[in-house]
Amino acid sequence: MTQGNSEAAVQDYRLLLHQLENLSFDKKGNEKAATILADRSFWQSLASEDVQSCVRIAQMHGLVEKALEMLDWFHNANPQCMVAWQEHAAVLGMLGRGVELTGLRARAALVLTADCLEEIFSRDKEVRSAADKEDEEWLGAPFEKLHREEEQIDHYMRLFSGRMDVFARQWRDNKTGGQGYVPVRRPMQVSDLRDHLSGRRTYGIYLMQPGNLVSTGVIDIDLVSRFRDRKLSAAERNQLRREGVYMLGRIKELGVERNMVGLAEFSGGKGYHFWYPVREPVPAQWMRGALRSLVNKVKDDISCFSMEIFPKQDKISGKGFGNLVKLPLGIHRKTGKPSWFLDCKDKNTETQLEFLSGYDGIDPAAIEKSARKPRAEVEVHPRHREWADKYPELAVLESKCVMLAQITASLRQSKSLNVREEKILLGILAHLPRSGVLLHYLFSGLPEYNRPLLDYRISRIRGTPLGCKRIHSLLEDGGAVLPCRFESSLGYPHPLLHLPEFSQSCLPRSEKIENFQDAVNNLKTAIIEFERFLPRPPGSRGAS
Repeated sequence: MTQGNSEAAVQDYRLLLHQLENLSFDKKGNEKAATILADRSFWQSLASEDVQSCVRIAQMHGLVEKALEMLDWFHNANPQCMVAWQEHAAVLGMLGRGVELTGLRARAALVLTADCLEEIFSRDKEVRSAADKEDEEWLGAPFEKLHREEEQIDHYMRLFSGRMDVFARQWRDNKTGGQGYVPVRRPMQVSDLRDHLSGRRTYGIYLMQPGNLVSTGVIDIDLVSRFRDRKLSAAERNQLRREGVYMLGRIKELGVERNMVGLAEFSGGKGYHFWYPVREPVPAQWMRGALRSLVNKVKDDISCFSMEIFPKQDKISGKGFGNLVKLPLGIHRKTGKPSWFLDCKDKNTETQLEFLSGYDGIDPAAIEKSARKPRAEVEVHPRHREWADKYPELAVLESKCVMLAQITASLRQSKSLNVREEKILLGILAHLPRSGVLLHYLFSGLPEYNRPLLDYRISRIRGTPLGCKRIHSLLEDGGAVLPCRFESSLGYPHPLLHLPEFSQSCLPRSEKIENFQDAVNNLKTAIIEFERFLPRPPGSRGAS
């Protein structure tokens, strides 16, 4: 064999080892491991440490005899490796093969010192050595992993539970492109959920349970029809991005205020699902009222997405099963895309399940309270109140002007703006007395933040604030119906009219510091920049 062929073979074996290390511990994974390890030329061509890895993997897949075979060969190839002798002795001891253990000690005595033999083969029946305990932990690792997976799946099934006697399977016709669901008239099993999580099948649940109760509710968010199945322009993509950031952040913020922290999921199709699992089933009427109180606060602020509440009914009538929703973390059969929870950055299913294990669900009392007072003003979250007290102008403008709220939402999540969005923000806020403080606060979270450049751009703003008509034309959002209501009718409509203290005398200041108040504002902008570099307390996520 030439040197090039030899290197290629080694590379192939390394790829095969990587595949072996990533096999699942189910029947299919065990069979695949047995097939790979049956090839002696594979593991005999590996480096010493890789052979030892193969031994461990074989035991994890229940291939104990194959592990013993590899260890037996390894002693001939690397007789001085104590770790291999220790592992061999541990396996034989676990299996209770005393005769073979005695033979192994005699074989080891030919190559190892007496001290090494004593360390490997001496065992006290009452007190086990630290090495033995490590062996026990190592041998139990796959079982602990399996137990952890079972706990995570059990927790998943509690969070996303629906009607117990039936669920639904999603289908797709590859010829016509059609898709839908068909009922599966039996309880869902753990094996079904494993198929769903692995992508082999896709299942949904019927939310309504006996007694018109639900264990979870969903806000289904989809792209409106005019944005589907076609190539979008740059302006449309910007509008989708801006509205999406605002919408997801706003729904989450409203949920926190109501003690209804939901789970935001990319659906794998054309939108998002917000899940609201409860610790105990609640009347469907409560869930619908609580979710309606969230949707009503957001739906009029967006034009690119439609929002729908599930379940759609308070009671089941007739013989139907009620509404169904696709379970999270599955493959959408039409698009072929997986779904995942947005607050967990790693899309890997194992990591997503670990993320879910830290979520306990919503207190039923919070659902009831939100449902019974749909029109009442909710209590402001302390962190939001602190921010509103610090930047009252932004708080008012965001609550009154949807366009401005969408732009600032991107900045507060450290997402860069395009040129037109920056022009709008400067054309509005630069006319306020505290323009520097407000704009430096908003832009300071961006990686490209440049204080001198921003100061220069603020100083270049002249004339009057951008009007509502101009803002809509810059965003190319003329088709959206997003009305603004002004308490004052002074002059042409622009966002600053929402501020009671605003007057035409509030014009841009010159570049020079002309009074003490200007000096104070400059000092505050410097403090904002300095605070960016201060270490944050553990668990802090910054201002929301």
